[in-house]
Amino acid sequence: MEKLSFTILLLFLTNVVSLAQIEDPRIEKGQNNPRTKIVVFTKTGEIYKGFFISQNKDFLEIETQSVGTVRIPTERIKKVETLDESKSGEELKDERLQQINPVRYMLGTSAFNYEKGGNYIRNNPMTYHRGITDNFSVGVGTSLWALVLRVPVIYVNPQFTSKLGKSVHYKFGLDAFAGTSLEAGEGAGGAIVNTGITVGDPDLNLTGTVYFGAISDAERLNPFYSLAGMARISKKLMVVSEGFYIPTEFDDNLSFVFYGGRYLTETASYDLGFFYNQEIADVIPFGIPFFAVTVKL
Repeated sequence: MEKLSFTILLLFLTNVVSLAQIEDPRIEKGQNNPRTKIVVFTKTGEIYKGFFISQNKDFLEIETQSVGTVRIPTERIKKVETLDESKSGEELKDERLQQINPVRYMLGTSAFNYEKGGNYIRNNPMTYHRGITDNFSVGVGTSLWALVLRVPVIYVNPQFTSKLGKSVHYKFGLDAFAGTSLEAGEGAGGAIVNTGITVGDPDLNLTGTVYFGAISDAERLNPFYSLAGMARISKKLMVVSEGFYIPTEFDDNLSFVFYGGRYLTETASYDLGFFYNQEIADVIPFGIPFFAVTVKL
């Protein structure tokens, strides 16, 4: 039983170590010209610039110079403008790739959610996520740690988010685990609830989170806290950091940090991160490296 409880706690701590009703976009009639150049502004902050191809009630298609044809869900569009060539690049900003994974930092989550109707897979825990609505998503999966230790575990991760203001979002999520030891034939489970506030947009934000939880056959976990942030530094690169503070009954409270970079493509995000605290720094100055990926299907 101790082995199973340890596996469940390890699973949470190594997850990455291995809106309101949306308005219809208003598109000018002149954009029916296939060679009309337009700028598309999304509700999550991305800006796309290219030639208009087609539009229906679900998608707007444009041809961009850098990444070819892009299909943008109409429900994500804030506004569309015909490109005025007289405007400076500074006014329009550079065309950006969509942030495929604004939901997750290195370990915890922000108060942004997966795109409605979108399907995603991420690693360790090997999880499938689906955006159910604009404000609610669910993930289910397992972990390679659980398989190696011969303690099969199922992982469930629902998350609800809500917009409180122009740049303020609220989140409430759950990381729930249940498993059975193949050797002992006994089961155990655990659940960690998180709630917090995100300030900013998907490309530049800061999130404060408080966690509450319990594991079967163990004392209820004391609340612990995190502060995380991410920032886009170029079209395809972001920096991500996240710090945790865990009060204990002893004088030596626990603290550790995740930090690293994120590389973006049209369909995936790739994280190269490092797990760091003072004890680790005595052995590995820059921390323990890890790799994480999220793929949009």
